[in-house]
Amino acid sequence: MRSETKDKSLVYATKRCPECYTYVSLRLTQCPSCKSRLGEVDSHGMAKRTVNWMAYLSAFFALLVLGIYIWWAFLR
Repeated sequence: MRSETKDKSLVYATKRCPECYTYVSLRLTQCPSCKSRLGEVDSHGMAKRTVNWMAYLSAFFALLVLGIYIWWAFLR
């Protein structure tokens, strides 16, 4: 579902979810099938995967708490 303009850039009418490969509208930010977050469309018509910053932040916090716990355990 693409068309080429005069300057050879591709214009897409839909994008594909990178998780379940469902075609969705360009305006959607979440896939209705698998509920994954969607980004902008790339040059192949696939939606870009977005970065889940909350997952990185919670993993960092968990490692920090584990490090403090281990450090505290060796001081006793």
